[in-house]
Amino acid sequence: MTQDLIEKAIKGDLESFEIIVRKYKNSVYNLVLRILNDREEAQDVTQEAFIKLYSSLPSFRGEAKFANWLYRIATNVCIDRYRLERREINCPQQKPSSSFYLNGQPY
Repeated sequence: MTQDLIEKAIKGDLESFEIIVRKYKNSVYNLVLRILNDREEAQDVTQEAFIKLYSSLPSFRGEAKFANWLYRIATNVCIDRYRLERREINCPQQKPSSSFYLNGQPY
């Protein structure tokens, strides 16, 4: 059944993709929640994982089980999110330098 849905979704059948999302959304969300331990972040990452899934469907070769492939996509999105957060912590934005001074102090 899933292979048929995948083939239809690749051809642009949005109803088939919606069925895939409904079938796997809870398991993907639970996986992401276990990794991130943050409900709001898990919701965002789950949505992003399904967006990536949609664009990656044509590259699914069927060598692995579809669910495992989808979980790998979700895990990779979690890793990307972690790297982004780590980069933001290590490289905080610099405050713009002030060109205005008041009594010799930056204003």
